[in-house]
Amino acid sequence: MKSEYNIALVGELNGSIETTLEVLAQRDFPVAKVFPLVNASDIFKTNSSSPSDEDSEENENENEFESNVNSVRFAGKSLDVLDIETFDWQQVDIAFFLTDIETTKKWATIASEHCVVIDNSGTFLEDENVPLLQADVNEENLARYTEKNIISIPSSESAQLSLAVKQIHQEVGLVRINVCSYHSVSVAGKLGVTTLAGETARLLNAKTVESSTFPQQTAFNVFPQVGELNEEGVSFDELRLVNEVRSLLNDPAIIVSSTQVVVPMFYGCAQAVHLQTHYPVDLEEVSNSIHHTEGLTLSDSVCDYPNMIDNVVGNADVKIGRLRKDVCDAAGINLWVCADNVYFGVATNAIKVAEKLIQTYI
Repeated sequence: MKSEYNIALVGELNGSIETTLEVLAQRDFPVAKVFPLVNASDIFKTNSSSPSDEDSEENENENEFESNVNSVRFAGKSLDVLDIETFDWQQVDIAFFLTDIETTKKWATIASEHCVVIDNSGTFLEDENVPLLQADVNEENLARYTEKNIISIPSSESAQLSLAVKQIHQEVGLVRINVCSYHSVSVAGKLGVTTLAGETARLLNAKTVESSTFPQQTAFNVFPQVGELNEEGVSFDELRLVNEVRSLLNDPAIIVSSTQVVVPMFYGCAQAVHLQTHYPVDLEEVSNSIHHTEGLTLSDSVCDYPNMIDNVVGNADVKIGRLRKDVCDAAGINLWVCADNVYFGVATNAIKVAEKLIQTYI
């Protein structure tokens, strides 16, 4: 085990990278150097078009970020943003790929020749030689990282759901999980956040909006689609949740049904979850399972539930509320599961895996 490690971060500067830097500092991760990496086209990006009067305020806010993408802050210091195209991966011990599948496919294997890659994109979902790992759920899989020097971590919605039901599944056993995930617009990164902000501003000023980032208008609307749908009407993210939860719980026989919805909220993911156990259980037994799982917080009564704004966003814990028996199924349990999709789902999960990695292997 080294005293300090060189870290590379691949992702959005004011999204996954910024949040991961914050969590690295908060958790006192032993960092020697940090290398924020982006594609060359994203460095010093400027908006060359002249905004109209009605769009000037929105574009001005975007340009304020875009004109400063050459550096980020970490531990009180300014870090230069580097071009991934020319980066020397031999400098790095651990590379966090907190980005899209296209970028991961292009660079993760190259990076893994020199350092351990921790990937959040779902690129290696079907690769049996890349372990899917979540801290506090299936840490025993960590030893397999040497097969390709790559570790896959689950999507934010898979992570919070698996953590919420892990202990219940171990102690009682689950036959089926039905989950509806309500995603904030940050599921599409910075572009999703700016899209909702821009649409809301335009509509409040009696102006029209045209959908581009999402299938429908996000402001004052909800719609059941995250990503493209296949011929059967199922999205990649819905299939990803099904496969990841089965893998994390080490139970390929469990039935998992997923519907994913976009709601007009900037950050966070909330899930309405229905569990079917092998036999009827008391709520007290379920409550004890949740209380004994690290990283979970359960509301005090069956009528309580977390406030997404005050209790969830910016928090590393998964919050659970509305825990109750199903009124029509003696073996059914309903609960409301919430987490910050970026702070918990991306940054904290990736760093926890890296902490386990350095404690035991590198």
